[in-house]
Amino acid sequence: RKDILSMKKLNTNKLTEEQANLFKNNLVYLSTVDADGNPQVGPKGSMTVLDPSHLQYLEKTKGEAYENIKRGSKVALVAADVPSHTAVRVLATAEVHEDDDYAKKVLAKTEFPNAFVVNLNIEEVFA
Repeated sequence: RKDILSMKKLNTNKLTEEQANLFKNNLVYLSTVDADGNPQVGPKGSMTVLDPSHLQYLEKTKGEAYENIKRGSKVALVAADVPSHTAVRVLATAEVHEDDDYAKKVLAKTEFPNAFVVNLNIEEVFA
């Protein structure tokens, strides 16, 4: 088993099926930085896996993390399964969809018509 504390950078920007399942089956935490370099972290309960290189979540609160992303902050995300002591962390860039056709299509299938859609392009994977 891989211990959560011994994560190493992998030479890929794609999640394995096992890693994708960690994002699908556990609460995911997203971290950003503000304009002064101060970190912000919070849970994203709506996180989904689009494909091995892309994640997506619905930005419902439009708070600090969202403002940091709009300002260009990269994001770090971690999903951990505490009982098995396994985790995966990714670094990603965000693509925001506010009221465009793509967002409307995604949101039509949800209970959150006023949310924004944030797609995350995975750049690095750590496990």
